Amino acid sequence: MAGLEKYYAGDETWKLSVKIFSEAYLDDNAHLLAEKLNGYLDLAVIIYGKRGIKEALWWIEQEVPALEGIRPVDCLKDPSLLKRLRECVMRMS
Repeated sequence: MAGLEKYYAGDETWKLSVKIFSEAYLDDNAHLLAEKLNGYLDLAVIIYGKRGIKEALWWIEQEVPALEGIRPVDCLKDPSLLKRLRECVMRMS
């Protein structure tokens, strides 16, 4: 492990975050974003909740310094990078 994935707060913390954000952000915009995230609705509701839909759709395609220059959409195929992305998203303000 090289990046944020070594600090991953764990699946239980992730599930709690998803539950909290789903209460307010599980809507058509979240589903639209999830389509761009290979069906990851859990990621979509949190990213949408923290960034808004317009910025979220832009952000997932950008090279993100906190992800060590990897685009969020490129983190979806590797379990370690998925944890890196989750930790990054949970740390967003």
